[in-house]
Amino acid sequence: MKKWKCFLTAIVIAAGSMLVGCQGFSSAKPIEAMYIPAGEDGHLMVGEGTGNVFTVTMPENIQDKTGKKISEDDLNRGDIVAIYGDGIMLESYPGQYPGVTKIKVVKEGKASDADQYQDILDEFWPEKDPGELPYLNVGYRASYGEVSASAMQGGYSWSYADKDGVEQNETADSVAVTQWTELPAMNVDGTTDMELYFDTKPEKVTATAFPAELSGESDPGAGAEAEVEEKDGNYTIKDVQKDMIYLIHGEWGNGWVEFGFEVE
Repeated sequence: MKKWKCFLTAIVIAAGSMLVGCQGFSSAKPIEAMYIPAGEDGHLMVGEGTGNVFTVTMPENIQDKTGKKISEDDLNRGDIVAIYGDGIMLESYPGQYPGVTKIKVVKEGKASDADQYQDILDEFWPEKDPGELPYLNVGYRASYGEVSASAMQGGYSWSYADKDGVEQNETADSVAVTQWTELPAMNVDGTTDMELYFDTKPEKVTATAFPAELSGESDPGAGAEAEVEEKDGNYTIKDVQKDMIYLIHGEWGNGWVEFGFEVE
């Protein structure tokens, strides 16, 4: 799995076109795009008439052609959908559109309609090496727009079958997150929520916060448990505070991995 290239800027999108900017707006005309499921639980949107490729944070409000509420599982490869939202897309490749409020099917497509984009799917969703660990991007809103940045990977314990079918077990111990060097910094204006974007959906996620003043300490104590909200397989850390170091612990069927970052 390739990691997306993420930058601390934002792009405003409207009616399928892209314009540089840092403020959202309410667009009267939604973006129309082809929906293509990808990987274990991912998807790709391809803009109609533009070819722009991006993913979205799926909203609760997903509708079929008649306006009946459905789920993402009911969307089919090749469907053309109208995407409503705040118009702010993260400048990554493929793009990420977290502020989606509504998706509606406007045309039921054929699975073969998406075959023309198979090369793009293979680039971002190749068959994953079972020994490759999950990774984590963190998304949040700042004064200059929506931001996405990678969290640092720490300790882990991971089991998998190699190409010969032999069971492998890998474990890496880690020092306290307060001793991790060069922790990525998330710059926020105040208390905020942060979205956790794992490349592989975890079964459980917990978060622990430590005061940044404990940076360098080998024994920072137990820390404070941060609230993690799960909805439809998406995870959000609630009420993230400035001047804190966060340890994220994710669990999968193959084992667990820890990630860290600092909030400034």
